[in-house]
Amino acid sequence: MREKITVNIVSEAQAWEVKGQGVYTATLVLTEALKKRSDVEVYLNANGLFDIAHLHTPGPYAISKGFFTGKRLVISAHVVPESVLGSFILSNLWLPLFTSYLIRYYNLADMVIAVSPKVKEELEEIGVKAPIVFIPNPVNLERFYKSQELRIEGRKKLGLSNKDFVVICSGQIQPRKGVDTFLEIAKILPFIKFVWVGGQPFSVLTAGYIEMNEKIKKAPPNVIFTGLVPYEEMPIYLNAADIFFFPSYQENFPMAVLEAASCGLPLLLRDNPEYREPYKDWYIPAKNDEEFKNYILKLHQDISFREEYQKRALRLAKEYSADNVADMMVEVYKEILSKPPRMKRDFLKLEPLREEWRKLFQNLGHKNIHSSPRKRRYLNIKNIQNEIK
Repeated sequence: MREKITVNIVSEAQAWEVKGQGVYTATLVLTEALKKRSDVEVYLNANGLFDIAHLHTPGPYAISKGFFTGKRLVISAHVVPESVLGSFILSNLWLPLFTSYLIRYYNLADMVIAVSPKVKEELEEIGVKAPIVFIPNPVNLERFYKSQELRIEGRKKLGLSNKDFVVICSGQIQPRKGVDTFLEIAKILPFIKFVWVGGQPFSVLTAGYIEMNEKIKKAPPNVIFTGLVPYEEMPIYLNAADIFFFPSYQENFPMAVLEAASCGLPLLLRDNPEYREPYKDWYIPAKNDEEFKNYILKLHQDISFREEYQKRALRLAKEYSADNVADMMVEVYKEILSKPPRMKRDFLKLEPLREEWRKLFQNLGHKNIHSSPRKRRYLNIKNIQNEIK
């Protein structure tokens, strides 16, 4: 009988406690799920030598610790080049360098975990040669669940009455997340309460930092911005709502959607192509503000329609439960341990890490990521918004 697989989960988000963003939560939930198993022994940002070093962030801390601590290297791809557009300041200027960096980073892995089929496709498009497998982000069904008790507590926290119809979104406050759309729909529907849970964990580095804060100050009276909320309290806020409205322009496999689904909230999402395969028909896709408005009204007025999408949301959450995802992940660990490492690792000289970094800074050649479908879609949306303004 094989001994337990030793796994070192490596994440800068955990090391520096960068809470309030999806990578931190996804790493936390996976770590908790793996620790429940009898066939793996899990550590977090530990020193030593382990069978697997599983990286979740692309910074130098994670890379160096991964090479020092893992006989095999697994990298979860939570970030693709377009993830930074509309998220961080001046992203258009440093996107080419960041793209080259990501390609070389992911190519260091024995296996890359793409958190959605669309991410897998995009990594292959930009030139990642390491093996890639789709394994979704997980949701903790024991922490996120539908509860009348939590609903009462959440409404009390938010100062809402039992009669209020509540639309909620959770995520960082940045242009990519569709804050403008959220506010616009709230203006059109003043008799409905809109709640945005989340803040700006990267502070002034966040794209549109000043602009976003001005919009918050000028938000209509039926909108509540809670700011950053501890992860442990998120089920309270989600249960306070009637539907989950997520107008984000670009995502990979957002934790916010999984958590809302697990609390039984009907999911109204922007019709982004990355959702279609993994979310099947378990959510409501909307293409524009008019469709968002009409679907919110239908969910408000048609109880049977709302109940149907509550059931579909719970089905989605069950599909991507933490236990199911942990099963998939352990199978990947077993597979790569049955094979030689993709690259010869010299733990003293840190090759091929240094070789990859030499390539990065000697030759910044990269594919024209501006031609990617997701980038074109994002720029088209921003052009339309600018014309409206």
